[in-house]
Amino acid sequence: MRLTSAFATCLAVAGSIAVWGQQPKQMPLKESIFAFQDISVIPMDTERVLTHQTVVVRNGKIFEISSAMTAQLPPGTAVINGQGKFLVPGLADMHTHVDRREMLPLFLEAGVTTILNMGLASPEFVTSTREEIRRKSIPGPRVFVAFLIDGPGDPGPEYVPVCERDARDAVDRAKLEDYDFIKAYERLQPGIFAAVLDEARKQHIAVVGHIAPAVGLESSLAQGQVMIAHAEEYYKTYFGKKPDESKIAPAVELTKHWGAYVTPNLSFFAALTQRTSDPKSFDKRLAEPDMSFLPPDIRGEWLEDRPARASDRFVPEFTILKKLTLALSNAGVPLLAGTDSPGGGMPGSSLDDDVEQLVGAGLTPFQALSAATRVPWQFIHQFVPGADEFGTISPGAAADLILLSANPLLDVHNLREPLGVMVRGRWFDHAALMAMVEAPVQGYKRVEEMDSAFQAAVDTAGAVADIRHFETHAKPADKLSESVVNALGYGLLNAHRFEASIALFAFNARQYPDSWNAYDSLAEAYADNGQSDLAILNYRHSLALNSRNIGAFAYLEKATTTASPSK
Repeated sequence: MRLTSAFATCLAVAGSIAVWGQQPKQMPLKESIFAFQDISVIPMDTERVLTHQTVVVRNGKIFEISSAMTAQLPPGTAVINGQGKFLVPGLADMHTHVDRREMLPLFLEAGVTTILNMGLASPEFVTSTREEIRRKSIPGPRVFVAFLIDGPGDPGPEYVPVCERDARDAVDRAKLEDYDFIKAYERLQPGIFAAVLDEARKQHIAVVGHIAPAVGLESSLAQGQVMIAHAEEYYKTYFGKKPDESKIAPAVELTKHWGAYVTPNLSFFAALTQRTSDPKSFDKRLAEPDMSFLPPDIRGEWLEDRPARASDRFVPEFTILKKLTLALSNAGVPLLAGTDSPGGGMPGSSLDDDVEQLVGAGLTPFQALSAATRVPWQFIHQFVPGADEFGTISPGAAADLILLSANPLLDVHNLREPLGVMVRGRWFDHAALMAMVEAPVQGYKRVEEMDSAFQAAVDTAGAVADIRHFETHAKPADKLSESVVNALGYGLLNAHRFEASIALFAFNARQYPDSWNAYDSLAEAYADNGQSDLAILNYRHSLALNSRNIGAFAYLEKATTTASPSK
């Protein structure tokens, strides 16, 4: 199957770049007691600044906040000079899809110390990676995860229950596997949605996500969905895909009445609107230096998503979404900052974009910063029992802190480029943060070089010879990007060079034996070449890896019917 979705490719090659073991030379201090001395504290409990304070951190928690004039520091305290600087709580990105450990430092470098993965995270990320972060074996933000449940449609890795019993079992499974939330997606039908919400209530696991058009906003909220994941969801459903300002007030009233949270996700929609209106701005963004910090397959998918021509089609919707966001805030509906990264922007720094977009919509800097600090803790505290306190600077809270050179309450742009970040009491100065972010870059460059060399060799020596050369000379950890090999295979298949395309797809399946898409592409090539027995074999393998692969199911059903003797 041809890969066209950014997330499909990102997920398919997760973990393909084995560079995480390259730790930076400058590691964080191991001392368990720190003090930020003579610093201005923005606690985020209310809108205030406490000047000339000393903040003591002990064993990962904020131990004491007191006047710098009278503070008594325990022996052995590691002191961080705070004169002329500001201390704010670590930020929270409440809508991301990052699940690669080598990308986690991007969050820390931007001061993001908590993330909510909103679905499609790899099992490894949900289990082992999250546990390694908890044990501090690897540096990373605090991670919460949602289990995505959807209705029938295009094949993908999300779970699609076939009946209400299956939906309840999916919720039970998510609870058992330590997911924090259920994410309801847009193709759910009313009966399945009701079963998901009812079982989630019994299992004490909250439901977040999209608004399913078949269910509607009011019914979703009335049945207990606690968070709407995009302001865009209102537009696509309740607003009838029209920029109708008269719908804002009743939509706000419904949301407020049922006590739901909203993640406006304005940064994603702002980026979408800008690159659609001005594709050249997208080219400029891709050329910026920080793009080297993104894995090459994600950059490639961003490039594939570049609009062919300029269009202002999203401008009216974006205007309405900003007005809706301001109205929700004015009504007291709790808002959460979230980015949809990596699909919508650079993990980490895109949260700064989101906070700035909230201010652009009319929120005050304190309100916008609250959506990235205090309100996420309020949300997690309400729905995830036992979670560590974060989001404010107060005694007993987790020591998730950002050291800044200027006051973000005067200008939220001051959140960018932290001087240092503390995550659960572990201190990283700017040099340590940059070392971690830059560690995977050489590995990314190697993958790009291998992809380019492989593609050139296919064009000259041919696919079979190129594959043989790569498999003979590559290092054990070397892998080409699945999307690159997949695209080369389809180029040959479209040219009716069946033997070469089959060789490429088979090579891709050897590289990614857990990829349903790799086997689907191989099966398609065998089918086009008239080798139905091998097509059936590989479609069955693909279907075993992804029960939603409707194309595989259709082929196998047709093949079985054709092979059956007529009565």
